Amino acid sequence: MQLSHFDLNLLRALDILLTERNVTRAAERLCVTQQAASSALQRLRHHFDDELLTRVGRHLELTPLARSLIMPVREALLTVQAALDARPHFDPATARYKCRIAMSDYCLHVILPHLLRYLTITAPNMQCAVETLGPASFDRLEMGELDFCLTAHDMRLYGTHRPSRHIRTMPLFRDDFVCVADPAHVDIADGMSLRTYRRARHNTVDFGEDLKTIVEDAWASSSTEFDIAVLVPNFAAQIFMLPGTPLVATSQRRLANTLAPRLGLAVAECPMKLPQLQEILFWHERSEQDPARIFVRKAFGLMVDQLGEEPPSSHNSHL
Repeated sequence: MQLSHFDLNLLRALDILLTERNVTRAAERLCVTQQAASSALQRLRHHFDDELLTRVGRHLELTPLARSLIMPVREALLTVQAALDARPHFDPATARYKCRIAMSDYCLHVILPHLLRYLTITAPNMQCAVETLGPASFDRLEMGELDFCLTAHDMRLYGTHRPSRHIRTMPLFRDDFVCVADPAHVDIADGMSLRTYRRARHNTVDFGEDLKTIVEDAWASSSTEFDIAVLVPNFAAQIFMLPGTPLVATSQRRLANTLAPRLGLAVAECPMKLPQLQEILFWHERSEQDPARIFVRKAFGLMVDQLGEEPPSSHNSHL
């Protein structure tokens, strides 16, 4: 069929129907009646000579053809949107732009405040929509639902949740790991020995769903079985829960130096050799030349210059 004979509005309907797999929800997202959404589905079925959505029990499932259409249809829509959004330049002082980014709570504490202070001055009309990095983040980046992901460099940590070959990257900053504890319950004024570290009770971060942290991966590769008292859902919680307990947290140095002083906690060098953390900014190649996203990438680079490449030392002291 020639393109001129196909209603391109149906591509938007197809994209949402393939995503929602539910005519009622698709109608709500399209801002049309359920009858109109059903009519669009019938026209699409006629065009492709395929059911696209078939009923299995009480739910609709995608046919093999429908599954094969998910990425091409989304990519076509995103390409059209990019063409419509194209501008010869981007003026951050006046532009209204929404940047959608996924990051861990570690990055939220360590770099996001610097970025927001910079944007408040240079791009006062910009909006940042920040969400927690999770198993679906790279897929959301691929599907155009995110502009950036900011996370650790080691792809082995993400199991099957990895970026595609269409994702571009930029290294940002490094960090290493320290031990954090309540000095009223754990004496690390003179540092922490490897023997004490191995015998301590620990709390640690557990993201589940085939995701690992650098510490979790290193522990699993060691010959030591660590005594884990508590599993927490994010990096900051690992530190906030320490006061009044004899537990030890193995934390990124920058995060520890940010949070520990407020809580009266002590910080010491980690006696176990752990890989360094390298934070990376990820984006899709389709936005490589977009002036607004180029501005954001440069803004992150400027904030890294403020942080400094090397994390500040805790000097094995109480904070």
